[in-house]
This record gives sequence, C-alpha cells and structure tokens, in this order.
Amino acid sequence: MSFDLVLVRRFEAVCRLRSFSRAADELGLSHSAMTKSIHSLEEGLNVRLIERTTRSLAPTPAGQRLLDRAPDLLAHSDDVIAAISASAVQLNILCGPVILDAICHRALLDFRVDHPEVHVALQVMTPALAVEQLVRQRVDFLLFHQNVVRDLEHRKSLIVRRIVSEPYVVLFRLGHPIEGAGDLNGAMLGYDWVVPGFDNLFQEGLQRDHRKMLQQRGFPKYQIASLSGCADMAECSDLLTAVPRSAAASLTANRKLQSAPLPGKARFSVCAVTVADTPASAHTNGFIDAIARTAFSRTQSAVAQQ
Repeated sequence: MSFDLVLVRRFEAVCRLRSFSRAADELGLSHSAMTKSIHSLEEGLNVRLIERTTRSLAPTPAGQRLLDRAPDLLAHSDDVIAAISASAVQLNILCGPVILDAICHRALLDFRVDHPEVHVALQVMTPALAVEQLVRQRVDFLLFHQNVVRDLEHRKSLIVRRIVSEPYVVLFRLGHPIEGAGDLNGAMLGYDWVVPGFDNLFQEGLQRDHRKMLQQRGFPKYQIASLSGCADMAECSDLLTAVPRSAAASLTANRKLQSAPLPGKARFSVCAVTVADTPASAHTNGFIDAIARTAFSRTQSAVAQQ
C-alpha cells in the first residue's frame, strides 16, 4: 500500500467541500483530473474511499479514517518541506505556560547573544500532546515542571534534565486581611487560590495539614494558563496565588502586591526533555544552558532583594 501526499490533499478537499467540482476549482484542476486523482489514490491503497451518488458523496469508513488523519499528515509534510528548504536554523520548543511566562523570554535574549542566526519558536502545549510531538521529532525539546514530566507517556524513551529548582512565593494584594494575621501560613488557608499552569500535583509539596485544609476548600479554586493573569486577579481581589520566587519581582513591579514564602516543600522545578535516541543539537543545548543561567541570575537577584 502506498499513496501520494498530493493525492491525499486532493482527497481532503473533495471530502471537505463534498464536491469534485468545488475541490477542482479550489486547487486549480479540471474535474476529470480530480476524479482521476481520487481513483489513483483508491487504487494505490486498494480500498474504496468515497461513496458517490448522482446527488452526493461521502467518505467510506476507510475514507473517514484517512480523512481524520489527513490534516496532521499534511501539516507534517508541510513542516518537513519547510525545514528542508529553509536556509535558517529553526529551534522548536514546547513548554508549560508558567515556564514561558517566568523564564523563557528572558532566556531567549541570553541565547540570542551566542546564537543570533537561530530562529526560535516557543509555544505552549499540554504535556500529553507535547510529548507526542517530541517523539515524532516535530519539535526539538520540551520544558515542563518536574511533577508533570514524571507522568509523561514514553517516559522510558526520554532524557530528562532538571535545570531549574527554586521555591514558590505567595502573592497577595496590599491591604489583604492576612497582612495582620499572627499566623500568616494558617491565615492563607482560609482564602481561595488562583494558580497557573499544568502542574496538578502542586499540592504534594505543601505541608500535610495545610494540604488537607486546602483540599477541603477545593484547592485550587481557579486555574489559568498565565502568571501575569494570576497576579492581576490577586491584585484585584482576596485571591492568593503562588509563583516562582525568581518571577515575583517582575510580577509585583508597578502592582499593589506583596509576597510571602509559601509554606512546605513545593518547588518550581523545570526539566528539559529530549528523545533518548536522538542526540541533542548544539542549539538545543545552548538554549537549555541559557534557561539555567537565566534562572540562576534571577534567583540570585530575588534573594538579594529579600
């Protein structure tokens, strides 16, 4: 069995538009050429893909299975063609929203100094989808929290390198009722939280009694994929949020927010994830090193300000 991606593209157009004529017009072909293309695809696969009547057409069950996979197949084909023909070096990275907000943009400026020729695409994606992109070699590496990495599929075929580990701090608005509390840590338990990112295991690092009380309140009440969004919500309400210590200074600047240590052992731990049987490129290692340097520098700065 074999097929031509050009024919797959034509098949997708016919099914999407439910018309040979409209698909031919869209792709600049004659009606007969479009008909022959679908026939050639069916012959190559030795299966009927489209049921045709005088009034309508629809994919067969086999055709529907191909149609379901066609967008991903064609997109990957386009990516491969672009990568082959591109003169510039491209680095593709997938990460969690907190990591992107907290550190990646600053690390990119560091990386740019030594690798000015490299184009970089940093995108947020859920861990389950991101690891599939990695094992299919559609991206160069992933950046996710350690708690997330340990539950990834294909874990045995991955190389995981922890590059950042630092404590979280709690942000809350100026004038918040917990300011005057004798037991600040205990007072935090009486309020709702908004937390960023994909780390659903965040509670595991909290003190056991605190974790139990937070769970009873349905912690976290809100979860959004933005550090700055969480900071905004904390500034405008009685909500509390937790952010990496190195990000606290920039998030509290020009905002009516203050910070306090988060009780317990929860840490912001960033891991770089690559495929075990594919050696990391010099550019991949360069960006990972830039992340580590940036995190260290910002953490040292944050400690100095305390």
